[in-house]
Order: sequence, then C-alpha cells, then structure tokens
Amino acid sequence: MNTTDIESAEALRIAEIVAQKVHAAVRETIDAPDAGEAVGVASSGDTTFSVDIVAEAALERALLELDVPVACYSEDQGLQAMSDNPKWLLIVDPIDGTRPAAAGLDACVVSVAVSRLNEEPRFKDVVAGAVFELRRDRVYLARRGNGAREITPSGSRDMSPHPPKEFCELRWSLETVARPALYNYMAAQELIDETSLRGGLFALNSSAYALCQVAAGRFSGMVDLSARILRDCDPGETYMRKVGHGRVMGLWAYDIAAAALIALEAGCPVTDAWGKPLDEMILTRTRPEDMASCICGPCSEYHARMLDLLDQGFETCKAFSLE
Repeated sequence: MNTTDIESAEALRIAEIVAQKVHAAVRETIDAPDAGEAVGVASSGDTTFSVDIVAEAALERALLELDVPVACYSEDQGLQAMSDNPKWLLIVDPIDGTRPAAAGLDACVVSVAVSRLNEEPRFKDVVAGAVFELRRDRVYLARRGNGAREITPSGSRDMSPHPPKEFCELRWSLETVARPALYNYMAAQELIDETSLRGGLFALNSSAYALCQVAAGRFSGMVDLSARILRDCDPGETYMRKVGHGRVMGLWAYDIAAAALIALEAGCPVTDAWGKPLDEMILTRTRPEDMASCICGPCSEYHARMLDLLDQGFETCKAFSLE
C-alpha cells in the first residue's frame, strides 16, 4: 500500500467512526414525537430541527474522541478547528433528510466526507466518504480511486449503477426544498414527462440518500437544479428568497460531498446542472454564489439525455417571467 493509499484508508476510517457515532445517537431519538420540531436556523441558513441538535452534539463528541487532529465543517455549526494543526477537514451533514426522517420515511442519512486541508478546499480534495442510512442498516463507503462499497447485515459488495433498458424507465429524484416550484418543475418538465409513467419521479429531499441509491443500482437518476435556477432564472434572488423565507437556500457542498464521491467511485456520471464536473465546488461556504447543483445518471448516455431534456426545460424558463 503506497502513501496515498495509506492516507485515504486513514481518512475513510475517520469518516466511518464519526458517521457511526452520530448514527447511533440519532437512531435513539429519531422517532421521538418532537424530533421534527423547528428550533432554529443553521449557519447555512437552513432550518434546524430538534433531532438536528442531538446529531450535532453527537458529532462534537465524536470529533473530540478522535485520535487524529481534524477541522470540521457541518451544516449547523459551520467551520470549526477541533484541534491544533488539523490533518484533515471533515465535511459533515449529521442528518441529510431531516424532513423525511421526521415524517417516518427512509430517505435520511448521516454523511461524512474527509478532505485534504488547503486554503480553500474543494470537492476535488475529498479523499473519502461514508454515508450511513438512519432507518436501514445500510452503509456506503468510498475512497477516491478505489471504488465504492455497500455494507449491509448480509455482507459487503462493490457498488455499481444499473441503467434501465430504456431511458423512459428512469427512476429518479428531484430535490424540492426551498426551490421555487414553478421554475423547478418547469425546468424538469421534459424529463418528468418522458419518465414518470414507465420509470418514476420521487421528491426524496435527501440528496445524499438519492445519490447513494443511484450508486447502488436501486435508483437511476438524481437531479438538484438549485444553482442553475438561481443563475439562469432568478439572478436577482427574488424567488429563491421568497421560498427560503428571506434566505437563499439550495444545494451546498456538505449535502453531497461524501455521496457524490461514492457515486463517482461506483461508476456514475456526476456533474452540475450545466454538465460540468463538481471538482471546483467549494466545501466550506454557503453564500449564494457558492450554491451547487447536481445531476447524476446511471451511465453516460442517459446522463447526457437527462441534461439535454433539462436544457430544453431551462429554455422554456428563460422565456417565462413570474412578474
């Protein structure tokens, strides 16, 4: 094992340890009657729910118990240096999918990515990722350049996507939280119309969960149009702020840093909503100009078709005004 492999193995070990400890704490409280009660606003601007407080507390304990110095960026707390001279940067969403979790649905996970530290870490610096489902005993792991694995009580397997025989059979998710519905569905309309009968459209509201299902071959697509809606349809932020109750909300790096690596390592094409790689996605900022988008498909052919249909939808958006 060379130096790079040794370091990425250490990074994956850290991701697993932290994710497992947060997972254990959240599993104990996720079904509490007040788990989905809104209690505040996170550093990212998203709503903080009661169960998020439990998850963040478990994250802090896990970080303090690590035997390796790290810094951490999380949804609620933002960037924290947990020790002097940190070796790694952790990008953590303690619960991706708090809304479906509070509703008793499966689409909720703990997501931990581990990145190299530099002045402005980006997705290309992520070397390992771990995603733990909260309602099922399924774990997804990846090291950059070493593939992705799914671990369940019945064993471990290498992950790979499973394209349907025909494009119209695509089963895919569309993120909807705080995305202006008219633009979101108008941009996605061609893709929806082509796939909703023989495939399926799902609003899971957990980007990390959806990406892992594509990587595992259960789903065949994931779409989050946040940044493209903002830049192509709402550059003045009028409608994004309206649906975000005064804040510009959308997809941020902490949502997908681990899961996007897992999907890529499983062999899925993963890009932004313009078809560009996610490499330059900044990991530690949630300003409007840093908002991300994500399109994941089960193969290059279907990913290209998804982008083509979304391009058609955005052309319709450009000719439309909400004024």
